[in-house]
Amino acid sequence: MVAGTRDAALRPAHVCVVGAMVDDDHRTVTFFIPESRAARLLSDLRDNGRVAFGFGLASHEAYQLKGTFLASRPMTAADTALQEAYRRRLFAAFRKVYPEEMARPYALGVAYTPGVAVSFRVDEVYLQTPGPGAGTRMA
Repeated sequence: MVAGTRDAALRPAHVCVVGAMVDDDHRTVTFFIPESRAARLLSDLRDNGRVAFGFGLASHEAYQLKGTFLASRPMTAADTALQEAYRRRLFAAFRKVYPEEMARPYALGVAYTPGVAVSFRVDEVYLQTPGPGAGTRMA
């Protein structure tokens, strides 16, 4: 997963994301980034409020969510536990598709601590799976 922003001069910035959750309203997404990489992203979000969030599955199915920044906060212990659960699921999914030596890097490491939780409202969803429909806005 990757989150991207841009500054006033349209210079892009991105950061790798480990773990995300969708709120009960099905319109709000919260993702987790390392505090050490958060300054530029948060500056851009405070400036223009626009974020792009891309994610894909081991099957190569991929999507991009575009939305509006709502809030950020320090990660909690529950957020860290969610990240660790995500890493375990990611490894299990990759292990079904790739040999263990290729999947193993996804099982290594720890959650981003300290980290920042960033929430945004989803305004648009795009299909990014390679193929003829890539880039298509979804209903």
